[in-house]
Amino acid sequence: MPTSNQSIRHGREKKRRTDRTRA
Repeated sequence: MPTSNQSIRHGREKKRRTDRTRA
């Protein structure tokens, strides 16, 4: 299921990006 994989990958990337910008 590429949908679930994409969702998890996107969420992880978004969280990491927000953490980096907030840090």
